[in-house]
Amino acid sequence: MHVSRLLTPLLAGAALGSLGIRPAHAQDAVPVIPEKESPFFVLNDENENPGQKARRELDSPANQYPRNKSGDQSASKMFTSFFTDMFSTVHLVKAHSESKLLVEPKSFSLDDRREIVVTYTVFNRTAKLVKLDFPTSQRIEILVRDGNGKVLEKWSDDRAFDDISGVVMINPGERIQYEEKIATRDMQPGQTYTIEASLANNPEFTRTAIVTPTGKPRGALPNPTPDAAPPAPAQPLAQPTPSQG
Repeated sequence: MHVSRLLTPLLAGAALGSLGIRPAHAQDAVPVIPEKESPFFVLNDENENPGQKARRELDSPANQYPRNKSGDQSASKMFTSFFTDMFSTVHLVKAHSESKLLVEPKSFSLDDRREIVVTYTVFNRTAKLVKLDFPTSQRIEILVRDGNGKVLEKWSDDRAFDDISGVVMINPGERIQYEEKIATRDMQPGQTYTIEASLANNPEFTRTAIVTPTGKPRGALPNPTPDAAPPAPAQPLAQPTPSQG
């Protein structure tokens, strides 16, 4: 009986040794805790462990994603705040930003000019970036007014624009320029006309130029009367009767 009790642990130890497993001893059951002076001490201290500290910060209410979509820490608010901060130095200083309008040729005859060229330029004279907002894909507007201020032609009437807003940036010391053509079909020689150009949605950059074309007067076509009877065809002249003799 005593021999079997002694052999059982020995046989069990031999079996574990054949499998490469070393029996645990009393001193192995208690891990050695590094001293505070050791660089590994913080790994065993819950308050000082970097991983534990990062987890506590992530799990704190201050860093939780807000359920309110309009909250200060929501994605939309942070996205808007990012671009607001990025363009915080973007200003439109009207006192130093200017525009210019050039009409070519300055003098022309309606007999040989069906169109005139309009060049519209906006300069950024400031030291900051100029930001221009547009509600659609239209960037400029050009009007032709007669001496009484009546609009004879509107450049945008003959064009289609996409209903998509846009932004144009002008760097300091640079410019944007547009060149278009305006028809002269509604002009009369000797009359004064005003060409007006502006940026769409930015009327502070409006510029005007005066033109007075020359040429032969353009008469209005006669309007035929619908009830008027057509003229009667001409009657042949009567031939004289030869005399009998």
